[in-house]
Amino acid sequence: MNRLKLKETMDQIHMKEEMQKEIIMKVKRQTDRRAFGKKRLHQAVAAAAAFVLIAGAVIPSQAGLRHFVKDRLENMPKQELEAVNQMVQDQNNAEADSFSREYSKEEIKRMQQLQEAYQNGRFPQQTITYTDSVGQITDDLLRYDPDTGFLYLPDRMLTDEELLQIIDFNYTRDYAVSQGTAAQEARKEWEEKEEGLKAKVQKEGWITEKEALQAAEIYLQTEFGLSAEGMKAYVFLDEPKTGRFIYHVSYQTEDDSSIFSYGIDLNAEDGSLVDTSDASIRKDRDSETDKDIDKMIE
Repeated sequence: MNRLKLKETMDQIHMKEEMQKEIIMKVKRQTDRRAFGKKRLHQAVAAAAAFVLIAGAVIPSQAGLRHFVKDRLENMPKQELEAVNQMVQDQNNAEADSFSREYSKEEIKRMQQLQEAYQNGRFPQQTITYTDSVGQITDDLLRYDPDTGFLYLPDRMLTDEELLQIIDFNYTRDYAVSQGTAAQEARKEWEEKEEGLKAKVQKEGWITEKEALQAAEIYLQTEFGLSAEGMKAYVFLDEPKTGRFIYHVSYQTEDDSSIFSYGIDLNAEDGSLVDTSDASIRKDRDSETDKDIDKMIE
């Protein structure tokens, strides 16, 4: 974005002249900067991640599902979905699934390929098998314990069919939870809160969601040296304990090995920058340590 276009954009979102000058100088200083520094994961990215969890995982948007998967899930028997949702609710003491072993690099690569194939209509011939007795599990079988959330992976290499069963199980479980009473109540509560905050912002004449996104794109460039083009953007309003209304904007992008997230917090009154953060997660791991993240962005 050149300086003239940058100035025009900031004029549109009613930024004060002093703030405009500060941002333009940051862009100028970063023109030749190729790398961006890593910041600690703190409030902004935590809030953004929470939003993605609520609006995307726990309460997935059916519009984000491809036709084949959407059709498959919507045609599942209601009783089956209710049973899966109840299974998840009964696992409330489990933070996440556990595994009997790690996936191999080859299995991870194939799972990524099969994930795409699944979204395009390639489904497993059978669903994953549940077990109610650990003693009956042999080393060469794929089984899931619904009581503990433990996935028993065979000692051998997983077949394509077994990987598809795992993918299918994850989609089914997320969808079942999204259709449950608890998720629907959470969705309703969150939507009502958002509408109330938006009404307050509109009444006060503060910046709109569209203007917040325009400002966030500028800060993404000035703070991280990145363009928002091609990134997924999520935005929501919040009213922290400080009493200030905050727009939380989260940008996500990915490459073959990792998913990257950048958080921008804006003051809803004038679009000024409150906080920034960034984080990355490898696709073959649950999370990254600071050391691992440093290595990836060097």
